[in-house]
Amino acid sequence: MAIKGKTLAIGLVALVAAGAFGVQHWAGKKTAAKAKTLPLVGITQARAIDLPVRIESQGHLVPLKKVDVRAQVSTRLRTIHFREGDDVRTGQLLFTLDDAELVAQLERTRAQATQVKAQLEDARRAHERGNELVGTGYISSSSLDTLAANVKTLEAQRRAAQAEIEAARVQLAHTRIVAPMDGKTGALAAHEGSLVQAGDETALVSVLQFDPIAAEFALPEQYLDALLVARERGQVQVRVQAPGGKMLDGELFFIDNRVNPAAGTLQLKARFPNPGHTLWPGAFARVELLAGKDPGVIVLPPQAVLEGPDGHFVYKLDAEHKVHPQPVTLLRIQEQNAVLAGIGDGEQVVVEGNQHLRDGAQVQVVDAATAGDAP
Repeated sequence: MAIKGKTLAIGLVALVAAGAFGVQHWAGKKTAAKAKTLPLVGITQARAIDLPVRIESQGHLVPLKKVDVRAQVSTRLRTIHFREGDDVRTGQLLFTLDDAELVAQLERTRAQATQVKAQLEDARRAHERGNELVGTGYISSSSLDTLAANVKTLEAQRRAAQAEIEAARVQLAHTRIVAPMDGKTGALAAHEGSLVQAGDETALVSVLQFDPIAAEFALPEQYLDALLVARERGQVQVRVQAPGGKMLDGELFFIDNRVNPAAGTLQLKARFPNPGHTLWPGAFARVELLAGKDPGVIVLPPQAVLEGPDGHFVYKLDAEHKVHPQPVTLLRIQEQNAVLAGIGDGEQVVVEGNQHLRDGAQVQVVDAATAGDAP
């Protein structure tokens, strides 16, 4: 009996020990399973740095000067002295118009002026004789006044005739149309032998200035303050991308006097040298503007910033390894950095594995590379 009791006691101890081991083993597996289900995330710290204010925009190239060349007299186009698309210089002869009628008109005005001149000289001699005779009584004072009035009338007619001669010369000069500036010609709208009209809405040709050339572009109004400060300090730099990817330096010369309230943008213009005519009016332009430095801005990798129904946010990590959404304002993306407002320097933020998190979720922090490979 003693042996049986001892054996039973040993069996009970073994059973209790086995049960305890089973409970501990089950609890360990549960803990391990729980640990495996925690989301794996990569963490980074928000940094405060001094970042150049670099703004990229898209616009179009436009000529600084454009002149539509039109006829100023109505006559026939006689000769064209250039080819479409030619580069022309200021004062270069472009068109010659038929001048036969205008030459004849100039000759008529000259003849009329000569006739008036002769009449005036005769009237002056008559007035001089009247002055000599008025003292002798052979001519009355009223007759002398009439002679003087005749002289003044003819003098006025002579001035009018001279003015008509000058007007005829001007009209005749309009038959030679020269380039108003250096530039490149466009398509011709008339050909030799065509009748051209003064004041015609269609220009004979347009001349565009190519060197220098300008770029028109717009910036969001949020950059206005930084731009004005940088311009006051002489720190504004502007560049445009030429064909082939080369960036050309230019000069910002125009900031519009109002912000477009509908688009929230500000129009600007910059001037660029274009001696090789690589920049073409009307073409798309990618413009880069440097407006000084933005000191102490907070930056994060762009993938750390998410967008929800209420705007942009990031997931902050607390001391208990729980994440919480933090609303932020995305100011711009620059140099592979998201420039933000609404978060402090040194705060820990989820940079990888943040797509399916929720407020208060417990996470397991790993390297960003490991988090990116996690299922």
